[in-house]
Amino acid sequence: MSFFGLAAVNDIQSGSKSDSSLSTCKDLLFSVFAFPVGMFVVLLFWTIFAYDRELVYPATIDSFFPPWINHAMHTLVLPVLFGEVLVQPHIYPRTKHALAALGVVGVSYLIIIWVYLSVGIWVYPLLGHFSTSGLVGFFLFNMSVVTLLYVLGDKLNNHVW
Repeated sequence: MSFFGLAAVNDIQSGSKSDSSLSTCKDLLFSVFAFPVGMFVVLLFWTIFAYDRELVYPATIDSFFPPWINHAMHTLVLPVLFGEVLVQPHIYPRTKHALAALGVVGVSYLIIIWVYLSVGIWVYPLLGHFSTSGLVGFFLFNMSVVTLLYVLGDKLNNHVW
């Protein structure tokens, strides 16, 4: 959401957009957060949901989150991200900067563990099935996938533009 708000503000500003710091921030946010993490959420959520929905989106949630909200959070993201790639070129950062930013994204996602330690409830029931080493492996696997999705976004952006 914040990416698209920033993109809208960037689009309505006057002057040379390609050199502005706002445009640089927009490109960084899209390349290292919006595209790879958004794609990851869609892929992982629906893969796990197809296997056993109770692990990520228990049926009890349906009583206060209607299906359209689930699709807005976990499906609509995919065509919106591809649409952004098709209509707007992005300047991807150098690989070392991108990997550092992806590392920050990955570490910030560990707030899920803080929620569990504070409240005693996993944000996603799936995480309760892992041992400590399983959680480490799962998070490392997830960050590897997010990194691959970053590379895919860069290649796709270069191919289209």
